[in-house]
This record gives sequence, C-alpha cells and structure tokens, in this order.
Amino acid sequence: MGDTHTTTSRMTPRATSQSAADGRPAQRLQKPSWKDGRLIAGVLLVILAMLAGALTLKQFDSSVEVLRAKRTLLPGDSVAASDLEVVKVRIDNGREGYFGTGKKPTGTVLREVREGELVPTSAIGSAGEVNAKSIGLPVAGSQAAALVRGSVVDVWVARRTPGSTGTNDFQRPTKEVQRATVHRVPMSGSGLGVSSGGDQVYVLVPDGKVATIIESVNGGAKVTLIPAAGSPMKGN
Repeated sequence: MGDTHTTTSRMTPRATSQSAADGRPAQRLQKPSWKDGRLIAGVLLVILAMLAGALTLKQFDSSVEVLRAKRTLLPGDSVAASDLEVVKVRIDNGREGYFGTGKKPTGTVLREVREGELVPTSAIGSAGEVNAKSIGLPVAGSQAAALVRGSVVDVWVARRTPGSTGTNDFQRPTKEVQRATVHRVPMSGSGLGVSSGGDQVYVLVPDGKVATIIESVNGGAKVTLIPAAGSPMKGN
C-alpha cells in the first residue's frame, strides 16, 4: 500500500472591509465633539422641546396660591400672620372669594374657619360686624373636661321652677342655641370654676340669644352642653 499523504491547507486572513480590499485605510468611529454642529443642534432641539412642554403645562395649570388657616379661627378672633399659610390649589371659580398672597387679611374673624380650610374673604371684617358674643356658661366639670376650643354644642337650659326653693326643682330643659361654638374652655387650676364640681365654658352665643341666656344663668338655671355629631372633642 502506498503512503497516504494528508494535505493540510491554511486559512489566509480575508479583508475585513472594502477599504482594506482596495488599499484604503479603514475608518474608525470617532467620539462626538462639542465642535460638531449636528450635536449642538440636537441638544438645542431637546432644550427647546423641554421649554415648550413646560410652557404648555404652565398654560393649562389652573392652580392658584391662596391662604389656609393653620389653626381654627373663631368669631371675634384677630387674624395674625402666624395663623395662616400659603398653599397652591385648584379652584374652579378662581380665587376671587379667597385671600391670596397679594391680599393679606386684617381685622376680625366674622365666622368660623376650621384648621386646614381656605380663608374666604367673607370671613374677615371689622369687630362691629361680629354677630355673636362669648358668654361664660356654668356646666358640670365632666362636660367641660370633654370639650375643646372649636367644639360644636347645643345649649340646653333647664330653668328653675317658679316659687320653688328646692335645689333640684327645674323645669323641662329647652334647646336655646343650636350648634354653638366653644370659644374657650377652663384649664386645670385656672380658677374658672363657679361652684363645687362646676366649671365655666365660654360659648359663642348669637346676639339674638344673649339676653335670654344671661337671664337664665342669673336665675340659677341648669345649663347642659350637648356635643353635636362630628364635633371636635378632647382626644380626637
């Protein structure tokens, strides 16, 4: 048998590009430079697009800056800058009915503005426009302990039976004031108690009821304050 010769052929490198095939040097990718006009134009287009988007959002943004109460404001209170804060909100009818940053309220609170509520222009005026008076009412200590400034109560009054000398002879109680606001409550050791086991709670009474309430209290009537549903109370 004749020797079998195995012929091994070697692979030769092939041209990697047309440029190399025709003798031209291969071109390499270059990093973009700030001197490249196309890069500058692209950046400018992006910036312009961002500005256009921001202007569009601003044009359709109906939010306005108005003032909000940081604490509950009650009729008769004087308004201080520390009582208010600026918030940005959306109001369907604009901010004409509310105090904005360019129109700070000065004067006296005419009607209650709860903590966190926007301050309407109609809620602030002069002291002479307040249509309620803060009247001290003698109540049981247990009632006073549950109330806070801003509590909403119904004022019930049980007048003494005419001609009676007994300490517990009272007529059937009647509701004299509905949804009155507590203006001030006694603090421990304040000395506001008017009798043993009793305290004095100041309640905002409408002008039309002031005389009736004072007459009843002076006549020894028994006053009971019934919290309205949802009223702020101590501990909530």
